[in-house]
Amino acid sequence: MFVHGEAGVGKTRLVRDVCDEAAAGGVAVLWGRCVRFGAVDSPYSPLISALEGWAESTEPDELTGVLDAVPAAGGLLSSVGGYASDSAVRLLSVVDGLVMAIASRRPTVLVIDDVQWADLASRDALAYLVAGFRRQRLAILTTYRDEELGTGHPMHSWLADLRRLPSVTDVRLDRLTWDETEQQLTMLLGGRPHHHLVDDVVRRSDGNPYLSELLLEGVTITAEQLPADLPAELTGALLAAWHRLSAPAREVMRVLAVAGRPTSIDDLREVAAARGIGPAALTTALAEATDSGISVAQGSDLCWFRHPLLAEVLYATFVPGEAETVHAAWAKTLESRSGTGPDEVQRRADLALHYEGARDLESCLEASLRAAELANGIRAWREEAVHLRRSARLWSTVHRGDTERVDEEVDLLERVARANDLVGDGEAGFAAWSRALELVDERTDPLRASRLVRHLARSAIATNRITRLPIAEARHAVELSQAFPDSEEYAEALAVLSWRLAWNGELELSIRYAEDAVQAAHRSGSTAALSFAYAARGIADVRAERSDRDTAEALRSVRMTSDPDLIWLTLVARQNCLLQRGRVTECVEMEMEFLSFALKAGALSMVAFAAGMLAGYLLMFGRLSESGEVIREGLSLAGLPNASAMVRLTAASLSVRRGDPDAAGLHLQRAKELIPDLEESTGLAAQSFLAEYLLATGRPDQALDLLSRTMAAQSVDIRDADDILVWGARAAGDLVESARDRRDSEGVRIAQTQFDDLARMRQGRLPLPFEVIAPEDLIQPAMEALCTAETARCMAETPTSGVWEEAVRRCDAAGLRWDEALASWRWAEALLAEGATRAVVAVPLRSAHRFAVEAGAIPLRHQVETLAGLGKIRLDEPSAPSHAQPPAPFRSLTKREQEVLSLLVAGRTYAEIAKALFISEKTVSTHVSNLLHKTGTSSRREVAALAIRLGQSPTNVPGHHT
Repeated sequence: MFVHGEAGVGKTRLVRDVCDEAAAGGVAVLWGRCVRFGAVDSPYSPLISALEGWAESTEPDELTGVLDAVPAAGGLLSSVGGYASDSAVRLLSVVDGLVMAIASRRPTVLVIDDVQWADLASRDALAYLVAGFRRQRLAILTTYRDEELGTGHPMHSWLADLRRLPSVTDVRLDRLTWDETEQQLTMLLGGRPHHHLVDDVVRRSDGNPYLSELLLEGVTITAEQLPADLPAELTGALLAAWHRLSAPAREVMRVLAVAGRPTSIDDLREVAAARGIGPAALTTALAEATDSGISVAQGSDLCWFRHPLLAEVLYATFVPGEAETVHAAWAKTLESRSGTGPDEVQRRADLALHYEGARDLESCLEASLRAAELANGIRAWREEAVHLRRSARLWSTVHRGDTERVDEEVDLLERVARANDLVGDGEAGFAAWSRALELVDERTDPLRASRLVRHLARSAIATNRITRLPIAEARHAVELSQAFPDSEEYAEALAVLSWRLAWNGELELSIRYAEDAVQAAHRSGSTAALSFAYAARGIADVRAERSDRDTAEALRSVRMTSDPDLIWLTLVARQNCLLQRGRVTECVEMEMEFLSFALKAGALSMVAFAAGMLAGYLLMFGRLSESGEVIREGLSLAGLPNASAMVRLTAASLSVRRGDPDAAGLHLQRAKELIPDLEESTGLAAQSFLAEYLLATGRPDQALDLLSRTMAAQSVDIRDADDILVWGARAAGDLVESARDRRDSEGVRIAQTQFDDLARMRQGRLPLPFEVIAPEDLIQPAMEALCTAETARCMAETPTSGVWEEAVRRCDAAGLRWDEALASWRWAEALLAEGATRAVVAVPLRSAHRFAVEAGAIPLRHQVETLAGLGKIRLDEPSAPSHAQPPAPFRSLTKREQEVLSLLVAGRTYAEIAKALFISEKTVSTHVSNLLHKTGTSSRREVAALAIRLGQSPTNVPGHHT
C-alpha cells in the first residue's frame, strides 16, 4: 500500500498508529526510514535499518530462530556483529530471506517511510518483494511526498509499474477540512477551540495538520486567535526547501509572496519585469520552484505556494521599507485590470492591500470603500465588514484635522458597526459604536446621539461588558429624541425603554411607554419603527390577548424591511408571546424559516442564536437527530457571546442525552468562558441546562443548590422559573432516593426542606406556576404533571404510578416526547415497586425503550433495560399481522389463536397474554390447548419452537410489534 500526500499531511502519523495497533496484536513491525543523503548512495539502507530495528527489539528466541534460517544474516546486521557486504545481489537475497523468515513466524508489516528518497537498490528490492509475493503473512506500507516527485523523477515509472499489480493499493491523504481541523485542535488543546481560532489556523495552515500543530505552540484553549509571530520551528521548517532554490528562484518566490494570494502568471510576469526579472528567467524560476514542491499551479493560469504560510515567512524576509516598491508594482499592475462581481471585489481588496503596503494611504482608503460597496452589492457581508474596518482605521489618518468631514466619518462608523454586528464580530461593532458616539455632539445632533446611545448599550450587553439592564441609557435615548415626537428615533427609543422595563419586571410602566411608542411610530410613518413598537407592546403585555395580535402584526410588517436585525428582535417578541401560550410548534416553524432567511442575508450572529433556540425546541420534542444537525450548524458560525453560549448550552444537553457527559462538560466550559456569570444570566435559561448536566454526572446536590440560588433572578420570563421548579423537583427526588438508599433520614429531610423552600419561592410570585392563559396550551399542563410526579418522588409518597401515568398522558398530548419517555420509565419503575404484573409494567417500559433506541438516547436506554432486567420483562413486542401464507401446521389457526401463538413465541406468560389481548387467563389456556392440538405439539414451548423453526419468528408472526 502506498500512502502519499504532501509533507505534513499525516502520512507517517497514520501509518505509525496503524502499526502500533498491529504490534499490540502480536504483529511484527519492521520500520525503515529513507533519508535525503544527497550524492551519497547507501544501498538497501531503509531495509537494513528496518531489520536492525527488529533485531534490537525482538525476543532472543525469535531472533535466534530467524538467524538460523538465514545463515548469511549475521554478516548483514551490525546489531549481531555483522557488516554490510559489497555484493548487491547477496544483500538482496539476505534481505529477502530475513523478511520471509520473520513473516513465516508471525504476521509482519514492513514500513518504508519517505520512499521518494530511497536509493535505486532499495526500490528494486521493494519491487521484488511485492512482485514476488508468496503465501506469506506480509504487508508492505510505504509513504512518499507528492511534491518531491517533480517532472522526470524516476519514482514515476517505478510507481506506475507497481500500481498495475493486483496486490497493490493506493491511499492519498488530503489536507483537512475546517471541521477536521477543529477536531484536531480539540484533541491538541484538550477542549473545543473558539471558532475564530479555527478560522485563523485554517487560513494560515490551509488544512495541513503538521503546520496546524506547529501554529498552536504556546496557544491555550481560551485563545480566540493565533499570535502574530510564527513559531521558530515552523519558520525553519518552511524555509528549508526555499533555501535550496537558486538565487533567481528565491527572489521570484519573494515577489510572489508580496502578492498575498494566488495570482495570474501575466500579473506576476509584469511585476517581475519591474524588478528586472525577464520572462525567460521567471519561467525557469517557477519551474524550479514547482519541481521543488514550493509553488503549485492552480488551474491553467494561477500560481501560489503549496503551503500558504511560506508566503508569510518570505514576506518577513524583507527589511523595513524594502517591500514598498514591490507593493507599488503590484498596485500598478492591478490598476490596469478590471473585473465584475466577486472578482472585482477581490481586485479592489488587493489594490487596498498594495496601496497600504506602498504607503499610499489615500488610494488605499478609496479602494477599501469601493471594495466594501461592491461587497455589499453582491451580499458578501464578511468581506464588506473587513473593508469597512480598514476604511475606518485609515479615515482618521487620511482626513486628520478635517472637521468638516466628521459627519462622514460617523456615517462610516455606523456602517462599520452594523456590518460587524451582522457577521458576529461584536468587539469590532462595539468599538465602532463607541467611536461614533465620541464624535457626535448631543446638543447639535440629538437624534443621531439617541440612536447611537441605544446601539452602544445593546452592543455592551451583546459583548458581555455589562450584565445589568441598561435602563438609564434607554431613558437617556428617549430624553435626547423627545424634542422630535414625530421622529423614527423617538419611537424606537420609547420601544427600547419599554422592552427594558418589561425585562426588569416593571410591567405597568413598560406598557405605558409601549403605548407611547406605537403612537409615535404611527406619526413617524416608519414601518421599521412601527414593527418595533408593536413588538415592544407585545412583550410588555405578553399575557394579554392583544399580545398575540401585536406581535403577529409586528412580524408581518417587519418582513417588508428585509432588515435581519429588526426581524430578529420582532421574532423574539413573537416567540415569547407564543411560548406563553404553549404554541411551541409554531416557534419551531418560525425559527426554521428565519434560519434560512438569515443565512442568505449573512446575519451570522443571529443565525447562531436562532440555531440554539431551534435546537432547544427540537430537544423538547425528542427530535435529537434534527437537533444535532442544527447545533452543528450553529457551532460552525460566528456569533456574539450570548448567541454562541446558547448553542453551547443546547449542545451540552444533547450530549448528555446521547450519553457523552465529557463533551457536555466541554460545551458548558466554553459557554461559561463566553458568559462568566452564566448561572445568574437571564434570557438563556442556562440554569436548566446546567442542572441537567449535574444530574447526569451524579451531582443532584449541586444541581438543587444552583436552582435554589438562581430562582429569584428569574423575574423576566416566568416560564423559566417554572422550568427551574421542575428540575428542582428532579434533583430533590434524586437526592431523596440516594439518601434513603443510605438510610440517611437527615439527608432525606434536608433535601425535602430545600425543595419546599424552592417551591415557596416560586409560589410567592405571580402568575402562579404553570398558569394556562390560552385553551390551546398543552405544554403547561404537561409541565405541571411532571412537577407533580417528581414532587411525589421527592416526598417519597406512595403509590406514585397514578401521577406518573398522568404525566405520560399529558406529555403525549403536548408532543413532549423526551419528557414522555422519561416519565414512562418512572411510571414503569413505580408500577414495579407497587407490585404490578410484568404485563402492566411492560407497557410504559417498552414505550420508553422504543423512543430511546430511535433517538439514540443511550443513558435512558440503559436505565430502561436495567429496569427491564430487574423485572424480568422482555422489551420486544408482538408485530403487526402478516398477510403471507403461513406454514402448513398453522394454516388452520383462527386469528385469535395466531395472536396467542405470536405472544408465546415472544416469551409471554399466560398473564401477559391475557393483559395484551384483553381476555382471561382461562381463555388463554383454552386457546393454547387448541394450538397444541392443531399443530400436533405437546407443550407451549414445543409449539413456540416449531413456529420459530418454520420462520414464524416474533418479527413476522401476526400481532407482533417491533
